Amino acid sequence: MPKKTEAILAINGGIPAVTLTPPHHIWPPAPTEDERRDLMQQRELDIGIKGRVGPIRVFEELFKDFLEHQVQYAITFNSGTSALLAAYFALGIEEGDEVIAPAITYHAAVSCLYFLRANPVLVDVELDTWTIDPAKIEAAISPRTKAIIVVHQWGHPADMDRILAIAKKHRLKVIEDCSHAHGSRYKGRLVGTFGEVAVFSLQTNKLIFAGEGGILVTNSMEVHDRATLLGHYRDRSKNEVISKFYQQFWVTGYGLKLRMSPYNAITAIHSLAAAHTRIAMRKACLEYFSEKLRVFPELTILQPRTEVELGAWYGFKPRYDSSKFHSISRQKYIDALVAEGVDVSEPGSPAFSSLPLFTLKDDQMFRNRDTKKVYQPGDFPQAERLARESLSLPTFSRWPDDKKAMNQYVAAFQKLHDNWQELA
Repeated sequence: MPKKTEAILAINGGIPAVTLTPPHHIWPPAPTEDERRDLMQQRELDIGIKGRVGPIRVFEELFKDFLEHQVQYAITFNSGTSALLAAYFALGIEEGDEVIAPAITYHAAVSCLYFLRANPVLVDVELDTWTIDPAKIEAAISPRTKAIIVVHQWGHPADMDRILAIAKKHRLKVIEDCSHAHGSRYKGRLVGTFGEVAVFSLQTNKLIFAGEGGILVTNSMEVHDRATLLGHYRDRSKNEVISKFYQQFWVTGYGLKLRMSPYNAITAIHSLAAAHTRIAMRKACLEYFSEKLRVFPELTILQPRTEVELGAWYGFKPRYDSSKFHSISRQKYIDALVAEGVDVSEPGSPAFSSLPLFTLKDDQMFRNRDTKKVYQPGDFPQAERLARESLSLPTFSRWPDDKKAMNQYVAAFQKLHDNWQELA
């Protein structure tokens, strides 16, 4: 523990510990000249979408390279949410079906099931990883259960051995949501290569980004064809759908247009090219930051399990335990850190048991919602504890340039730790 310092907290009129001008973490990184050139050339060449051609094809092939050729098919979409909808649809999830899902994550991993009139069956998560707790899954299985959605939350892979064993035993499909976990590995194997289908978001804040976009990967021809038809009518469906039965729908697809634009694909190509470098830099930053913050007993810092390797480290979310810090509330703690110049807030992903879409039976999406499962606060103690205790800090990514900001942040935490009486 650093030597105790006595100072007036900034929230009480003292000098802030962080002197750097915000923002302290800028994401996404600025485009390179090559990216600007390619975007301009595409504007002059073709701004339409004509199937699996041009930068869309290039990105999809490069993404399969990124996954070390462990997947046969890759299909881009206009968002990760659209890709998730396509994944569920492609697996045949329909009205009345149930999909087991974690009780806390970004809502889109689960909420699009409602559009298919299916039911997410929520189970609690593991406190140390934020990922679905395999020990809770079997009790949630019913005759209507068709699949398990696994989210590798904040980049930490879920316990895939146990989950896959349960899925095999009960003949369930496994969907991987890898939106937080580009490049993460479980026992040496990349996430996104375990289940029947996997989805990666390429939204602006992701390590591999397109601005808006998503990509679905699979080794199943059936999944490929159905996912293609859901969002890619005409050219792509005509040229890429393999099954003779599904091929006949090429003109119309299955009614939606969920395609990625060539501009987004170009941005994705360039962010993918820098992915391994950025993964290494982010890893160096956040391991350094984690080690510095572990000295504070009021904070619990993610400690990756020995069998996993975090890739993207999407999000840096320490837990704050007020019972270990003189019963000072999280909000008061955050307010004091903000006054010191720290960019910190509550995370934006509450437990689903607190959100109306998951707690109200009559949500007005469809006329008849009698079969909808609903939840209430108290149903998922671990997920709710994570939502109650977590802090959201910058996901520093520029090593070693960000050391100065991280050191000043640590100084702010130290200042609060040493002068807690001013908050009590």
